[in-house]
Amino acid sequence: MSDARSPWGLRLLALALAGLAWFTFSGEKREPLSEKLIEASVRYDTPRNYLLLEREETVRVTARGPLSKIRSLTAPLVDVWVKLPEEEGELQVALGEDHVILPEGLELVSVVPNVIKVRLDTHTTRFVPVVADLQGEPAAGARVLSSRVMPNTVFVAGPASRVAALEQVMTLPIDLAGHARDFEEEVAVRPPEPLISIQEPQIVNVIVQLAIPNVEPNEETAPPFRH
Repeated sequence: MSDARSPWGLRLLALALAGLAWFTFSGEKREPLSEKLIEASVRYDTPRNYLLLEREETVRVTARGPLSKIRSLTAPLVDVWVKLPEEEGELQVALGEDHVILPEGLELVSVVPNVIKVRLDTHTTRFVPVVADLQGEPAAGARVLSSRVMPNTVFVAGPASRVAALEQVMTLPIDLAGHARDFEEEVAVRPPEPLISIQEPQIVNVIVQLAIPNVEPNEETAPPFRH
């Protein structure tokens, strides 16, 4: 039987492996500690049917650990998660170890700010009047007699407080330049702000009636109004 397979050989092998493990562990213990400041992104777990209106995008996280691990620490390796309650209005959330996830072997020193402010609102929908956004000057000295949008309301969705305050929405700009007679145009409805979306319809028809000075409007040349 070879020495490697003898009881003494196995004992020596186990002893060598234990020594190697002890040396590695003690080396980590002897490695100097260091700290590093990371600008970390904050991620939010928002309740269903709620919208996050205001938030802190980043916080400054200071971590401590062995020098080799601190040197390799970068922002993508630091996670800051905040679970939000089902409450409307402005909330204050105290940040601590439960919110910050660091690589193994590192510990949290501080989070700045350690209290962040957020604003939540419920999600709602409603019909809102839509108005044509007419821009520019018609040709041949013509003037606008009227404009009509069909359909004249659209279904919007967004934060309850902002949707409730919404009086109307506008179409994308319609250029009157080059037009001297009545015309009809399909145009998209413009969301009034990023948090409010146009659900349906997103495209409407706009009928613009024009008149040239000293010329009576001719009903035969006007596009038929739809009912």
